[in-house]
Amino acid sequence: MHEHLGFTVRCDGPIAVGTNVAISAPLPVGYADVTCRIVAVVDEPDRSGFAYGTLSVHPEQGEEAFVVSRIGTTVRFDVTAVSRHRHPLARLAGPIADRMQASAAKRYLEAMERLT
Repeated sequence: MHEHLGFTVRCDGPIAVGTNVAISAPLPVGYADVTCRIVAVVDEPDRSGFAYGTLSVHPEQGEEAFVVSRIGTTVRFDVTAVSRHRHPLARLAGPIADRMQASAAKRYLEAMERLT
């Protein structure tokens, strides 16, 4: 999903608790390079997904979860995020950073629609 948004994603292992994830996301000028660590994995018959928490070089501090669920013939994709601004520029530009996060969540959903 992230790659369908134009992000570059690299992991140091499989999707498992403790795996580190590095993401490079294009911005209007330059890139935002962030790192996260997988903190939870959902692997159930009708639910699959993971959650990662940000590491110290991420401009935000928090966690984000991506879970796909199947209920009968319906497929649901949930993105859940909790965060606060960590980097001084993110704190200074709080409303802009908030809009960027909301836009990212919307784009995640759009990417999943295209993928399915």
